[in-house]
Amino acid sequence: MVNQITSSHSTLRSSDSTQTDRVAKQQPVAAVAKVVEKKSKQEQQHSAANGKNRSLLVQTSQAHQQAAQAQSAQKALQDASDMLGQMRQLARRSLNVQEGKKDQLQQSLHQLKNKLTKLTREARYEGEPVLHHDLSPRLSGEQPKEEFSFKGMRLNTMRKQDEILRFQFDSGTPSSVRIRIDNDENNHEIAEKFNQALAPRSIQVDIDKYGDLAFSIPKAQWPEVKQGVWMSGGGQILPSGNPIKAKLEQRDKTAIEPQDLEFGKPQSTRKALADIERMMQKVQQSLAHISKVQRQVSQDLEKLVATNMMKSGVMNDDGVIEASWLEAPNNVSLQLLDNAVPTLLAQANASRHNVVALLEP
Repeated sequence: MVNQITSSHSTLRSSDSTQTDRVAKQQPVAAVAKVVEKKSKQEQQHSAANGKNRSLLVQTSQAHQQAAQAQSAQKALQDASDMLGQMRQLARRSLNVQEGKKDQLQQSLHQLKNKLTKLTREARYEGEPVLHHDLSPRLSGEQPKEEFSFKGMRLNTMRKQDEILRFQFDSGTPSSVRIRIDNDENNHEIAEKFNQALAPRSIQVDIDKYGDLAFSIPKAQWPEVKQGVWMSGGGQILPSGNPIKAKLEQRDKTAIEPQDLEFGKPQSTRKALADIERMMQKVQQSLAHISKVQRQVSQDLEKLVATNMMKSGVMNDDGVIEASWLEAPNNVSLQLLDNAVPTLLAQANASRHNVVALLEP
């Protein structure tokens, strides 16, 4: 209607300006405002519906991603378990075989060790690792910590002067950290200074039950720290002089990495056998955890359906997918319904027939 007014106005002669004003004043302006207001409300409702659809799509996509990631980690751990079983068998044989036949077994053990180490580093889902260095699963939404300490740090000695501590990292950024400790600061104040200085390296610092500094870092970043840290001080908390390489001690004494297994001598082979047993137990615990995660994802998705969220804006009364679902976020398509959703629901023993029943009013 507004367009009609403008068009009529443009065709009037300049001498009819009075008539133009009269025509403009006679137009139902209030009616136009009501139409615009009504249209605005419809747009808001449509936008809200699309927002709900997008939210549902995002949740469904996230569930699919989480389940697929867990499945990739599960497959990698099953392969790791098979390799560990072979290593255990070969290591036992190497302890009882004659000297002349040990070389071939040693070669096979090192090949398996390298293969397992490679699996730990390279097992991925969509370019992201699915295992940590110690064969624990690396799943979205989970941020396990690696707790450690710096051996040789003397926190509880008498301090007569201020001290500047320096940490130099072989890998990652920032490459160096500097901390100034006043001689009259207590352990909690020192821990807070460490915490602030090491925060850019994602290292958290606290005081343990013995009054010593306790360090922790996300497991994903532990390999960077483990590669090497050099430290120096003023001779009170840390030795003075040239930097010395820090000796890092993990709080979890059972944490073992495949690359640390050694089979060169009978003594190291026996230790490796004990480590392999612990690693196999840890892998089984990880597989049980993944199964729990998969069940939870399936249950969450089933609840999503059961609350009738899918019925609004996803399927019409005839069971046909609404066109509004075509306005999906990036990397999400309608194929998700045909592939990912039924697969996830199947884990929760929810068939396509049961889903339809859930959607019925």
